[in-house]
Amino acid sequence: MRPIPAFRLVVLLLVFAGAAVLAPGARAQETQPFEQTPPREDEPAESAPPAATPQCRPAPSDRDARRLFQRFAEDAAIIPGGWVEGLLSFEHFDSGAERAFLDGLFAFQVGEGNEAGLRLGFEWLNADAPDLDGNGLADIDVYFKHRFAGASPCAIGGLLKLPTAKEDEGLGTGKADFEFFGSCRANLDAVSFTANAGARYNGDPDPPFPESEVSVLAGAGAIFPVGREMSIVIEGTWESERLDGVGNDARLTIGLQGVAERPGFGFRGALALPLTDAAPDYQILFGAVYLY
Repeated sequence: MRPIPAFRLVVLLLVFAGAAVLAPGARAQETQPFEQTPPREDEPAESAPPAATPQCRPAPSDRDARRLFQRFAEDAAIIPGGWVEGLLSFEHFDSGAERAFLDGLFAFQVGEGNEAGLRLGFEWLNADAPDLDGNGLADIDVYFKHRFAGASPCAIGGLLKLPTAKEDEGLGTGKADFEFFGSCRANLDAVSFTANAGARYNGDPDPPFPESEVSVLAGAGAIFPVGREMSIVIEGTWESERLDGVGNDARLTIGLQGVAERPGFGFRGALALPLTDAAPDYQILFGAVYLY
């Protein structure tokens, strides 16, 4: 056996030494994919819970467009913009007399917290006495009121009756009247409560009319919003006698109103029942309204 040359022996030793050094690294590279933890996918962030839908509550301006029938002017509401209404009223009395009004009712906001308005139209009267039958212009009512700021707003105002109706046919007294009133509202989620009171100076008419009296008036009501536009109105009114011996006038009015949004059209209708003998047997009211 030949001896291995020295230089070959050196080369072999170097090869074996290099293999010994490289082998652990190779084995580590082969096992590294199995030892590594597999990459984790980022989990999507939890989505925020949907915002709670706010409850729809009628705005103050919406409540101000829901009005009373008998005490439209005396209410503490201030119309946001303007109100134009054609209003028909029919009354039947125990004596058999009948009276009808076809009025134009106009109301509009004046500055901040003020409302002005007027009512004018035609009147038709059918009574047993021949000298109390007739038709023609009705008296004109002009009013102004101011509402104080607050959660339950209150208002004060005045109303002036201009004597444009014919007194010789029983359509009016021929004298001017003046009324001073105050009112408050409480707008809750489900209902608006109203209350009003005042005093009225009634001009003393010429004979054969009886002497006039200073009358006192009071009223209260509840307005129930039903949806976006509809409202149920329950209103009680009382006024002491305007003329001597005529008696106190008290009525219970129950109505439905389909007016709230503006600009737009709507309607109102109500039935009034008597609470005293001086009040009509019944009164029917119907109106067509435009809000702007």
